[in-house]
Amino acid sequence: MSTYGKYNLVAMLAVPLFAMVASVIVFGVRLDTQIFVFITNAIPMLIGGAVSGLLLRAANRTGKSRTVALWPILVPAAAGLLWYLILLLSSGSDDGREFFAGPFYLLAGAVLMSVIAAIASLFAKPQTG
Repeated sequence: MSTYGKYNLVAMLAVPLFAMVASVIVFGVRLDTQIFVFITNAIPMLIGGAVSGLLLRAANRTGKSRTVALWPILVPAAAGLLWYLILLLSSGSDDGREFFAGPFYLLAGAVLMSVIAAIASLFAKPQTG
């Protein structure tokens, strides 16, 4: 597995795990809540990771830059990690709306970045070195 593939895999796992840990901190240990939070955050990350994987494969075949191929996973992952970090640092309500809304924003971000990255990969310059 290439370094870019490892970045893709780490980003796909980081957000669901971080969200699950954040839900433990906010709500305490409740297995049903942690399973729900993990799965709902894993779905958008798997979509972004799958698109990134396809774009990485195409970039490897054509010799184009692979950085653009990571956008569908890295941008939503960074936004998701920031979302849950702000949730932990803020003294907001603990009714769980943030954990329900977050995955929808991640899904929208993953789909949007997939389209943007697919278009940008067509115009990416060949990778040197």
